[in-house]
Amino acid sequence: MAATTHDAGVLLIYTGGTIGTVRADPRDPLSPLIPGGLDQILASLPGYLPRDKRIISGGRAVRLEAVSLEKPLDSADLGTRDWRELARLIGAHYDDYEGFVILHGTDTLAYTSSCLAFMLENLAKPVVITGSQRPIGETRSDAVQNLVTAIEFAAARTLGHPVIPEVGVLFHHQLFRGCRVRKVNADGYEGFASPNLPPLGRAGGRIEVNRALVRRPPGKSARFAVSMASETDLLVLELFPGIKPAVLRTLFDTPGLKGVVLKTFGAGNAPTDPEFLAAIKYGVREKGLLMVNVTQCLQGEVAQGRYRTSAGLLAAGVVGGLDLTPEAALTKMGLVLGQGFEGRDAADRMQLDLRGEQRASLYNIHFRPVAAETDRPITLRGEDGPLVLERDGDLFQGNAPYKEKHLVQAFLRLLDIETSDGRRGRLDFKVYLNQPDAGEATAEEPPTYLGRVSRPLTGGRDNVILEITRQAEQLIDTGHSPTLTLVPLGGSDLAIQNAHIALMTQD
Repeated sequence: MAATTHDAGVLLIYTGGTIGTVRADPRDPLSPLIPGGLDQILASLPGYLPRDKRIISGGRAVRLEAVSLEKPLDSADLGTRDWRELARLIGAHYDDYEGFVILHGTDTLAYTSSCLAFMLENLAKPVVITGSQRPIGETRSDAVQNLVTAIEFAAARTLGHPVIPEVGVLFHHQLFRGCRVRKVNADGYEGFASPNLPPLGRAGGRIEVNRALVRRPPGKSARFAVSMASETDLLVLELFPGIKPAVLRTLFDTPGLKGVVLKTFGAGNAPTDPEFLAAIKYGVREKGLLMVNVTQCLQGEVAQGRYRTSAGLLAAGVVGGLDLTPEAALTKMGLVLGQGFEGRDAADRMQLDLRGEQRASLYNIHFRPVAAETDRPITLRGEDGPLVLERDGDLFQGNAPYKEKHLVQAFLRLLDIETSDGRRGRLDFKVYLNQPDAGEATAEEPPTYLGRVSRPLTGGRDNVILEITRQAEQLIDTGHSPTLTLVPLGGSDLAIQNAHIALMTQD
């Protein structure tokens, strides 16, 4: 479709950063770099026609207009207020341009790109963020190449390239998804990478787009909107060997604190020390903090519950962040809490893939005893016979209904189990799905049989995680109201703090 006058071309938004810096003293080449103005950037841009406000690219004249933040800043000084201003500018001019380019310093660029990805809802146009490792006026600068290429991706419709309707980061010939990117080099030209997702596009002799990775544009009925809601009372906490539980409690007591991004070891692991886990539970259960587990590693993902060293976090109510980057986890958490989600609803919302920031979504179906007023604890007593658990709350999150999804895996999670008298005991019970009469003897187990658990209760507490992918297929029908039946087989009387089914899905 040909570009029309009112929405052709690109709006360039300048925030500051290395790309536009100049020497504090023009006569002293060793004086500190400070943010410069937008004019010098435009003057250094090959093919730019200032009178016509056009840039020649690919043999075509692309409309290019530019605005600047009132006071350009080093990106280390940018924050929530500036992210809102960028989102406001894009919202105010959304219908006037086919794409947007943001010039930004590199230090906090990954935070800005992640935040904008969540703030811009139903985005159908490219928003490309770029910068440089050397100022645009210096020898061997990467600034011109990055800026020209970013404009080409933003003006894809006019130039005849595939449109990428996402917030992206263009650096050193590659376009990354904005909520997947991390800064990986302090001064090298390949300053950014997307460790868990290949680039969406590349620019060599020609523009290439990986169409299979690009998110589908929203439908015609979906209106673009800017979400300004963002919670800022958050903390990023990186674990290290020997971290003191008392330090954690002090941090969790910070007045106004709402959420914590927990950077853990490897695949989401942490100490199993009871005092450490007690401090984590204090933060989640008593202080009401939304706590999300992401890996300290550059590549890979969190798999909470795979190892004993992460099962304690899962039982404590920490949300597994899969392959979220720390930057995406923090800014996504700000959006979720800023939109008013609380408690379990906020934790569930954090586990959904909203903008392609994680490889899958986890839809949780929570359970509680039939006719119970609360879902905790669930008490299983041998003399009482089968315990039937019913759905607690909506079948799936009301703000993101489960539909048109591909089920990858499903797990039943019975978490933070202990004996009702607090002593060592034994787990011994069977679990059924949608089989309230499962206590009756049968010749063979029905298809709704999920499995038997029979083992000592280790350390006085334990977690049970069963893969139930095959049996969970029937839960895809959102009109179905599932039940769980736990049949005791002579083990100890048990108190279960949390029972839910987690459905891992992909679009």
